[in-house]
Amino acid sequence: MPLGSRTVQSVDRAIGLLRVLAEAEAELSLAELSLRCGLERPTAWRLLWTLESNGLVEKAESSQGYRVAHGWLGLCQDRAFESLVRLAHPVLEDLATDHGVTASLVRVQPLALQYVDQVDSAVFGSPRWAGSVSFHASSPGKAVLACLPDPEWRALVGTRLEKLTDTTITSTEALEQELTTVREHGYAVCRGEDVTYSNGASAVIRVGGRPLAAIDLWGPDRRVPTSRLDELGRAAVAGANKVETALA
Repeated sequence: MPLGSRTVQSVDRAIGLLRVLAEAEAELSLAELSLRCGLERPTAWRLLWTLESNGLVEKAESSQGYRVAHGWLGLCQDRAFESLVRLAHPVLEDLATDHGVTASLVRVQPLALQYVDQVDSAVFGSPRWAGSVSFHASSPGKAVLACLPDPEWRALVGTRLEKLTDTTITSTEALEQELTTVREHGYAVCRGEDVTYSNGASAVIRVGGRPLAAIDLWGPDRRVPTSRLDELGRAAVAGANKVETALA
């Protein structure tokens, strides 16, 4: 019996909608989804309503278009992330050795960032970061914000940006300009903005077009001066690409 004859048509169609949304670079309207999936609008709407009710799809307030929601990750998030950590660890080891820095993996959660793995170089060791990581004052945070739609990153950081050091960005206008630069370069940098003596550069690891984690290459300013940040940013991008390829 052919495989297609044993599948449930409505499930096939729902998965098709999710795939199209996951691969899209922006929210898609009901009309666009219907056209791309070859479905009648009432059928597409019923499927979207069901997916939205289960937290797998959400409607953007700004465009009224649909996008994949964080909820879909909850179905297999922990196990999927365990695989990500295992695949990323040797990449972190190579980056730490080749560039003489601390290489870390940062997990993206709905409202927070968390360091989950760290490899130190033979040159120096860095303290383990405990607790959440700032979105607006760290390189992994800014790298993640730059991947999100405008309303989403603004909602994450709020209207008041806490000043952690003398170089912390404290206005949303300045942060918006910084995120534009991050998108142009493909990586974010931190010049002592969360911890006075520490600099770093980060790039995100995307799954389905959404930031799932970030690679952060960092260290004390005596080892990682600001003059090295572009070099480390490009290395972080290369490392993130390797992990994304391994995940595919």
